[in-house]
Amino acid sequence: MKIYISADIEGVTGVVHGDQTGGSSSDYMQARKWMTEEVNAAVEGAMRGAGQSEIFVKDAHGNGRNILLEELREEARLIAGWDVMMSMVQGIDDSFDALVLIGYHSMAGTENGILAHTYSGCVKQLSINDRPIGESEIAALTAGHYGVPVVFVAGDQTVVEELTGFVGEIPHTITKYGMGRESGQVIKPEITNRAIIEGVSRALADMNRFKPFVMELPLRMSVKLTSPKMAALIALLPDVEKIGIDEVSCRVSDPIAMHKMFRVMMGLAWSQE
Repeated sequence: MKIYISADIEGVTGVVHGDQTGGSSSDYMQARKWMTEEVNAAVEGAMRGAGQSEIFVKDAHGNGRNILLEELREEARLIAGWDVMMSMVQGIDDSFDALVLIGYHSMAGTENGILAHTYSGCVKQLSINDRPIGESEIAALTAGHYGVPVVFVAGDQTVVEELTGFVGEIPHTITKYGMGRESGQVIKPEITNRAIIEGVSRALADMNRFKPFVMELPLRMSVKLTSPKMAALIALLPDVEKIGIDEVSCRVSDPIAMHKMFRVMMGLAWSQE
């Protein structure tokens, strides 16, 4: 079996503040360790549930260089850094059998979602086919384009509720319970890591229950931005329509075309910060 693990940091247990997600502080170094431990737990679960497997891990947070390579299990192949597309499932294709999400968080504006956001602070809301959508659903949708189902997610209770609202009930581990954007009841890493091992193992041992996540094509994508000037600049793109003072919309053929358009939109938005 060939398994893809995508790992973010905001959903990792113990992480409740932006200071823990980057920079040079001891808090960030500790969060990197927790992140690596949760990824290792997912790798262990994959080995137990699927036996001898190819396991790829995408470091999908910040600069893409957070997972501690020297502490990562040797069974995993790490995809570090970013290509121009900045996809959180970089390199996934139809040769994979399953997608596992570790350390994920809920979409921008989610009540009690710890460090909730959607890719960038520029984005107030990303919608596909008139439905607000977050990073976990985009990862699942991209994998689904290649026929790959998402089979497990770990993060706070809000991202679990969000993702299962799209793809249906899947095995999961709640790593902490959000009580605000920068507050929550966190769970000891030893407990969450055991739960991730068991959850991933159970998921991969019974793959027949999972189906790839797809949405009706073509996709209608709309993006609400934090600044009207961002929307005005993005609306200069061909086939992009400004539908509000801070919102743009367009139609794209499939999730890969969506990624390409969204990446260009973000580049333009960042130029106006």
